[in-house]
Amino acid sequence: METYQNQNNKYYANIKPKLSRDIANKRIAGVCAGIGKYFNIKVSWVRTVWFLLAFFGIFSAGISTFFVVSVYFALWFILPKSSNIFLCETER
Repeated sequence: METYQNQNNKYYANIKPKLSRDIANKRIAGVCAGIGKYFNIKVSWVRTVWFLLAFFGIFSAGISTFFVVSVYFALWFILPKSSNIFLCETER
């Protein structure tokens, strides 16, 4: 016999989260946190890669810092905010 918790998790096991900005774990706009949540990788890795792309864009002709920053701002305006935010009473 299955418990209620096992039955409940069974229905949500195959649902993939939507790509959105994670407002609960944001530094600037939540873009990197949303990307990390969507691809199920640590947010610190996404932020590190994003920073390195922007930093080494100064020295590279292939990808520019302006392009990396403009993609970030474009994602900031395109991606919706995540709708499943649960804050404790002390965090409000």
